[in-house]
Amino acid sequence: MAIHLGAISNQQPFVFEELERRGFVVHKVSQGRSWQDWARDLAPYAGEIRGLLSGGMTGLPKGLIDALPKLEICAINGVGLETTDLPAAKARGIVVTTTPVLFDDVADLAIALGMAACRRIAEADRYVRAGKWLQGRMPLGRSFWGKRYGILGLGRIGQALARRLEGFGGTIGYYDPQPKTGLSWRACASAVELARASDILFLCAAGSPGGGVIVGRDLLEALGPCGVFVNIARGWLVDEPALVELLATGGLGAAGLDVFADEPTVPERLLGLDNVVLTPHIASSTEECMRRMGECVLANLVTWFSEGRAVTPVAN
Repeated sequence: MAIHLGAISNQQPFVFEELERRGFVVHKVSQGRSWQDWARDLAPYAGEIRGLLSGGMTGLPKGLIDALPKLEICAINGVGLETTDLPAAKARGIVVTTTPVLFDDVADLAIALGMAACRRIAEADRYVRAGKWLQGRMPLGRSFWGKRYGILGLGRIGQALARRLEGFGGTIGYYDPQPKTGLSWRACASAVELARASDILFLCAAGSPGGGVIVGRDLLEALGPCGVFVNIARGWLVDEPALVELLATGGLGAAGLDVFADEPTVPERLLGLDNVVLTPHIASSTEECMRRMGECVLANLVTWFSEGRAVTPVAN
């Protein structure tokens, strides 16, 4: 008997091809929609669906769990769990898996955004294209080298970033609510203390269900008018109105932002600021990383339905 799966449609094509080659029946739903839309679209097959291919921003909310009574496994193509109801999944015996293979690419983009914000690379590109170089040299940027680097959230992405920053001749501090041992980087007692001690602050913290803002106005003001803020985590972890205001009024020096509070909508005021580098949530968007993530999703589903185990399950 064929195994039925529900799937968000933005998986890599080879994932669907391999699943169908193995005899799975895949019911696809469009990306960028609510779980209620998913539940409605999958309703005709709800009594048959045993596996779900989800994304990091969609996850597995309780409403979707309730809508799929035969669900055994949810393979998330990503590592974010803030939209996944782990207690509800555990209560139903549903295994949740992620794709913990993206950390290096995300850390690379953090470095790129920090450097681009300091050296005004995006602004310089616009300067050349607009013909302004013919009228004179553009204003100076700031060095990325030798700075006080702060990392807010020292999980696997934060640690991958810290190892990269070691090559830039500065000092590295961090704050994480979970105690860390055996590390050479300097721990700070609070996020605000970390901001005060940083020239460039990287947000690498994971979101959590029901979690709120962790980068508020007080932290951004502590970073100061020469400080640089880089976010490759989640937009809603930041007081975005305060961030925009401080960038526009000189309370914060510059920012490199890959994520926003209401994606894909970006605050219009940000679009006109030269001291901000903006990217459209592309931290893991490399061909190599997408391949690894797709292979991880496949491995979890195939192994679950053939051997009764998952490769990268989330502890819940």
